[in-house]
Amino acid sequence: MRADEESIGFFTKLAAEKLGITKNKLRHLTMALEKHGYQFTRNKSNQRIYFQENLEMIEKLLQKVKNDVTIDEAAQLLCKAIEKSNLPAIEETVLPQARKKVFLPDPQIHSMIEEVAASAAEQAANQVMKNFSTELERRIELRDKQLMLHLRELTEEKKRHKKGLFAKILGQ
Repeated sequence: MRADEESIGFFTKLAAEKLGITKNKLRHLTMALEKHGYQFTRNKSNQRIYFQENLEMIEKLLQKVKNDVTIDEAAQLLCKAIEKSNLPAIEETVLPQARKKVFLPDPQIHSMIEEVAASAAEQAANQVMKNFSTELERRIELRDKQLMLHLRELTEEKKRHKKGLFAKILGQ
């Protein structure tokens, strides 16, 4: 059974990739929206989960920012527009509703876990390779310096030995 696009939630990294922005930019935009009352679904670890409607909201925010509106002003405008569209037609008291808990099917959870694990493994492997490469370069440089120092010492010793030999031959 395949879930439709709107019911799939994404964590920050994947949401940022879908939007074509950095994770830091996404967090900045998200905090601006939250500052003005927009709410994102969060998991038990308090991580934001971005659904299609959230991504569309962030795309609207990015579009307004491209039109020379500050992020804060754009977030405020969008949140006010949402508030107005969610007002009831008849004047009645609307009680704040608690956020609904998000339940994901097991295959989707496993898929998300695999994505996170693969990403973490890739990052760890990249870091290990970077550390290895840095250490290898450092050791090669140290070896080269020691080799050059040893060669200079040998050259100096040969020069002293030749001078001493010529001095004996010439009787000095």
